[in-house]
Amino acid sequence: MQNKKQIVLADDDPFVREMIGEILEDLGYTTKFAEEGQQALDILKEEPVDAIITDMHMPVMDGMTLIEQVRIIDKDIPLIILTVDSEISTAVEAIKKGADDYLIKGSTIGDTLPIALAKVMQLYALKMENKDLIHTLSKKNAELERLAFLDALTSIANRRHFDIILRSEWEKAVKKQGPISLIMTDIDKFKIINDTLGHKFGDICLHHAARAMNRALRRSSDFLARYGGDEFAVILPDTTMMQAKEIAERIRLVVREEEVKDPQTSISRSLTMSFGVFGLVPDTNEDTSVLLQGADKALYKAKHLGRDQVQVWEL
Repeated sequence: MQNKKQIVLADDDPFVREMIGEILEDLGYTTKFAEEGQQALDILKEEPVDAIITDMHMPVMDGMTLIEQVRIIDKDIPLIILTVDSEISTAVEAIKKGADDYLIKGSTIGDTLPIALAKVMQLYALKMENKDLIHTLSKKNAELERLAFLDALTSIANRRHFDIILRSEWEKAVKKQGPISLIMTDIDKFKIINDTLGHKFGDICLHHAARAMNRALRRSSDFLARYGGDEFAVILPDTTMMQAKEIAERIRLVVREEEVKDPQTSISRSLTMSFGVFGLVPDTNEDTSVLLQGADKALYKAKHLGRDQVQVWEL
């Protein structure tokens, strides 16, 4: 059996409380009575409440103050005020403060209360549905945004994300006049791996290389991304070129220890990678291309000198 919805009725007139309580009971609600605003507020804080009906003029805490206090606690709970013909301006002010509707006390309240209550309860249900929908859409948008910056194969940042972070870190380095370094690296003889062992095994190698590189990086500020193909890049803020060289050497050794296995074919082999490192304190007249070109030249140097090594590019 579904639990009855609970209404808090705040009014200092016992006759009004009894009359409206009977109407609410006939409508299938349970009612909690309060003689003034503070009592109603205490009920709201202590137990589930589905709606509040309040008079405007009460001792200790009046209806207007109650509305303000309720909206601090709950911005959406249905809230109806009771007024008389001569207080319509007060009712309008209460609506501005956060009430959802008003009812004029009198002989017709038995007819108007069910309509007003059904309206505000329906409005509340729609608000909750919209909130759930907005929350769901927000989560989906956040996930789509995350996927837009993620390389699907390696589960690390993609080239698009890399370009954004590189520009951001470059601008920070220019502003602080501090060092920034870049490591460019790729898997040695990756084309041969693809040609002889197949592209599926090549994909496994890329995944293992990314995992090993991530494991070797120790600072949250170090940013690893798949640059393209079998090439990876690491942005190192606040890092000199010699410090970056040490980091690249650590990554190289960790990758060498990574045994790549295909669980379906049992093919297994180790990997080596070549690393190019370049770093500088950027000049305001330069842009990120200086960093990319220097690291790329250093990588070419490492491959030209025999692979499986770290080289730096000196200007």
